Formats: sequence, structure tokens, C-alpha cells
Amino acid sequence: MRLWQGFVSNLSSALLALFLAVVVWVVAVYETAPPRTDLFPSPLSISVLNVGDNLTVSNNVPRETRITIRALGDTWDELRISDFEATIDLAGLQAGEHEVPVEVTTSQEEVSVLEVDPASVTVDLQEVAERKVRVRVKLLDEDSIPLGYTFRLPVVTPEQATVRGPKDSVEMVAEAVVEVSLRNARDTVSQQVAPDLLDEGGNRIQGLTVSPPTVAIRVVVERQVGYRDVTVRATTEGSPAAGYWISNITVEPVLVTVYGQQSVIESLPAFLDTEAIDVQGATNDVIKRVPLALPEGVLVLGEGSGEEGILVQISIQPLLGGQTIRSELELRQLSFGLTATASPTAVDVILSGPLPALQELQPSDVRTVLNLFGLTRGTHKVTPEVVLPEGLGLEVKSIVPDIVEVTIQ
Repeated sequence: MRLWQGFVSNLSSALLALFLAVVVWVVAVYETAPPRTDLFPSPLSISVLNVGDNLTVSNNVPRETRITIRALGDTWDELRISDFEATIDLAGLQAGEHEVPVEVTTSQEEVSVLEVDPASVTVDLQEVAERKVRVRVKLLDEDSIPLGYTFRLPVVTPEQATVRGPKDSVEMVAEAVVEVSLRNARDTVSQQVAPDLLDEGGNRIQGLTVSPPTVAIRVVVERQVGYRDVTVRATTEGSPAAGYWISNITVEPVLVTVYGQQSVIESLPAFLDTEAIDVQGATNDVIKRVPLALPEGVLVLGEGSGEEGILVQISIQPLLGGQTIRSELELRQLSFGLTATASPTAVDVILSGPLPALQELQPSDVRTVLNLFGLTRGTHKVTPEVVLPEGLGLEVKSIVPDIVEVTIQ
């Protein structure tokens, strides 16, 4: 008996010691990393589970939830979104409206989820329905097809599409509509287009799937007999002034529609020339409206026809060249009572710019300055500054040498 009493007494003492050790450990942990209760900084995505066969969620269910949790301070710093999972479980629910709780679980045993917002969501379950609807093609910008062209009725493949989703929404669908633009079309238009589902009032119905997701549309656009599109080529006569050149020529419109007897139209080249534009001696851009040089029996229709003709812009620019000028150095801003000597006393200035301006340039037109402001007695390295005549488009490419030694006494 005494042995048993001793054993019980020792066990009690051991348990008491263990309890006190645990208390001390808990107190120590709480002092070094006290628990923190706060809103978790990132929202959790809500997963929908166990939707019944032939059922679908027809309303906009919130896809995120925010949670308030409690955890030790050091655990807080290590938490990630992946440590939590938010779900709504629809197992066993039939068609109709249901209030379903949002369940949040965590893989971290030391973390407690105290609050979920929203704590529940409204889910409207509907039966899934499916049916075929006609695909209608709506042509846009028909009036913008160029003169001399026509189009045939559009062909859509397939002619019907299958819509699937909540029964109420599927029953509202009157047709599937695809829009195709014929703006400025001169050739057959072929596109893959996703249909829009419309009700009887022309309102778009969302939340349904369409199979196939896109349909093939083909609208044949063809040229009418006696019509043809040709490009426009501007022609010039004469030459710009010496030192100038034609840098660019633009025409507007670049493409015109002509009409005439079929045999004449088909024999035309792929372009027509404008009447020649005189650029003799030009030093500035030439902008002029001129007619096309048309074969007999050929007319221009639409843009580019009549008295306005073709707008031609001819860019005239001076030829660019280079030149080297030996320029004597000018010493400026030397302090009173001092003298300065530069070595060398002249530099070579290499210029680029319009050839006419370079040809008329005199050495005295280019001034090279050494600014000695604030410099005292001694030897200094100074960078020359070049002053050029204004308005000639000249540019300094380099100075040789580009640093000059100046001795001040």
C-alpha cells in the first residue's frame, strides 16, 4: 500500500511539474510573440462544390470572401493565401434559391478563423437547358463599298448554333447574330465571328455558352463589268534648282475607280499617270491639283474625278553636303589686366547642311570663341564654341582639335 501511495504521490508531482512547465512555456511564447487578431490582408477566392447533375448556378454569386483570424505574431508573418480554402457546398440542393454558408478551412493548426464576410451567399440553381437557334448575319457599312463593286448575300457556316445554360435564359434567346463590316471592301470578306445572343427585343443575353463559339462568314464582293480600280502615278517635268532635289511625291487619292467599255477597261495598265507637273527651278514644295491622263472613253468616278482631280504634293529639299572651315579663335571674357595666348590659334570646323548654304558660306561667317571668363593666370584647357549664321540649317559635326590650351599671364 505504501508503495502504491508513493507512486501516486510521485505521479502527482510529475504532472504538476509538467503543468507548470507548460504554463511557463505558454506565458513565454505569449510574451515574445503575442497573439494577433486582425483581418487577413488578401481576399480568398470562393470555390463552388458539388453542383447537382443537370443544374447550373444562374445568378452572380460573390467570388471572394474576407476573413478575420487569430494567430501568434510569428505565425502571422508566414501566412499565405494558399494556407486557406473558401468553399460553398451545393451537395443535395435542388433547383431554386438557397442561402449557402461560406466554409473557410486552414492547413495551419495554430490559426483560428473567427469571422467570414460574407458568411453566406445566395445561390439560384436552375435546370440546364439546350437548344439550337438560327444564326443571322448583320452587314455593316454597306454604303461604303467603293463605286463599281457589289456584294452577294452572306453565307454563314454553320447556319445554326447550340446555346446551353439556365433554362429561363435559354428560352429567352430569339437568335444568334454576327456582325460583319464591309467598309471599303474590294474583295471577298471572310471572317470567324463570335455570335451575340439576342432576345425578341434585341437585348443581349449573357451567361450562356454557344457551340461552336465562332461561325464562319463569307461575303463575296466583286467588281462590276466596266469598272476597275487603278493606282495613280504622279509625273513631273523639269528639274529643281541647282542644289535641290525631289525628296518625296504623294498623291491623293492613291486609288481611283474608272469606268468605260469592258474591252478598254481590261486593257488598261494597273496605274494611270497624272498630267505632268512643272518643277523647273523649284526651291520649295510644289502642291497642285491636276487631272489624270485618261485614254479616250474612260471616265473617273468618285474621288479624283471632275475639276478637282488628283492632289499632288512634291517635296523639294536642298541637297545635303559637308564642308570644313579654318576658323581663327576669338578670345572672350578675359579678366582685366591679363593676357592670353591660345595654342593652336585656329581650329578646323567641320559642318554639314544644305548644299546651297554651304556653297555661299564664307570663312568669316563662322566664328569660333574661347570663353575665358573667370580664368586666372596659368595654363588652361578650354573647349571652343562655334557661332553659325542663323536660318541656314547648318550643323557643327566636329571641331579639330576640340580642346585648346590657353596660357594666361
